[in-house]
Amino acid sequence: MKTHNKDKYFSENLILWFKKNKRNLPWRRSVSHKDYPYRVLVSEFMLQQTTVSTVIPYFNKFLKIWPNIKTLSKANIDDVLIQWQGLGYYSRARNLLKTAEIIMLKHQGDIPRSENELKSLPGIGEYASAAIRSIAFNKKASAVDGNVKRVIARFYGLTGTLDENKKRIDEIANRICPNKNNRDYTQAIMEIGALVCKAKKINCDVCCISQKCTAYNKKLVHSIPEPKVKVKKRKLNCISFISIFNDRFVLLKKRSSEGILSNQWELPSTAWKAKSIKFSRKETPFPNAHWEKTAINFKHSFSHMDIQNVAYYARNNNKCLSSNSSNLKWVNIDKLSDYAVTTMSTVSYTHLTLPTNREV
Repeated sequence: MKTHNKDKYFSENLILWFKKNKRNLPWRRSVSHKDYPYRVLVSEFMLQQTTVSTVIPYFNKFLKIWPNIKTLSKANIDDVLIQWQGLGYYSRARNLLKTAEIIMLKHQGDIPRSENELKSLPGIGEYASAAIRSIAFNKKASAVDGNVKRVIARFYGLTGTLDENKKRIDEIANRICPNKNNRDYTQAIMEIGALVCKAKKINCDVCCISQKCTAYNKKLVHSIPEPKVKVKKRKLNCISFISIFNDRFVLLKKRSSEGILSNQWELPSTAWKAKSIKFSRKETPFPNAHWEKTAINFKHSFSHMDIQNVAYYARNNNKCLSSNSSNLKWVNIDKLSDYAVTTMSTVSYTHLTLPTNREV
C-alpha cells in the first residue's frame, strides 16, 4: 500500500471511530465556551503521568474552586497544593499556578496559541504545547505521548524500543497529522491507545485500523514495541518524628521552596540517606523528649527512588519552639486537611496507634 493512502486511512478511520466512541470526559465538554482552552490547560497538567480515572475527581473539584485563568492566577500556592494532594508530581501544581500568573500578566488572560509562547510557560514542553494547540484551538500540531508512540509503532511495524524509534515516530506523527479536524484527531489517537491498542491488554478485534496495521497482520502486536530496560531505583532511608502536644496538635515542618516536594508540609525527619539510619536525639525536634519507636515501617515510592520510612513518637509538655524554628508549626489535628502535607507524612501519622516499642 502506498504511504499516502495508508496515512489517510489511519487518520480518517481514527476520527470516525472517535466521534462514535469517545469518552465523556469533563475537559472535553463545552468546546465553544470561552474558558474551554483553560479547561484543556488544566487537564494537560493533571494528566501528565497520571491516569484519566484518577484525574477526573481532582479536575472537577479544581474547576469548582478556580473556574478560569483569572481566579487561578490569584490563588495561594498552599491552597493549590492542598487540592493537588494525591495526584503526585507536585511541581505540576506549582508550574500551573505560575503559568496562570504569567498568562494574566503578559497575555491579558488569553492562553497563547503559538508554539513558542506556550513552550515559554513553566511546565509546558513539546508535547503539552502541541496538545493544547490542537485540542484547545484545533490547530495542526502533532502531540506525541506514550499512547501515540505505541499506536504508530504498531501500525507502521517499527521494531525495537520506542526510544530507539523516537526520530522515526516523530517524523511519521508529523506526516500523518491532518490539516483539519485536529482537535478530534489528536484526542482520537490518544484514545485508541488508551482503550484499544494498550500496552498489554490489546483488543485488536475492535480496532478501527487493524485491517491495515502492520503489527496485526504480521502477528507482532505483542512484540511491538520492545520493552525498554528498566532503570534501577535508588533505595533511601528516613526516620520521621511525630511530636504530639495535648493530644490535639502535631508538629509539622515546611519544606523549602526548592527541590522535590517544595513548599509542602511534612513531619520533621532525618535527611534521606542510602545507608541505614540509627535513631539520634540530636536529629529530633525535641532532644529531651521521651521518644518511642512505633510500628510504622513502610516504603514510599517515587518514580526514581524508594524511601523506607520508620517513625518515632513523642508527647510534648509544651509548645515552645526554638528561635531558629521558623519552618516548624504546631497544627491542630482537626485542621490537617488545610495543609498540603506530603503523602509520606500523612501515611505515617494516620497509621500511628499507641507506640508498641520501648522508650529510647
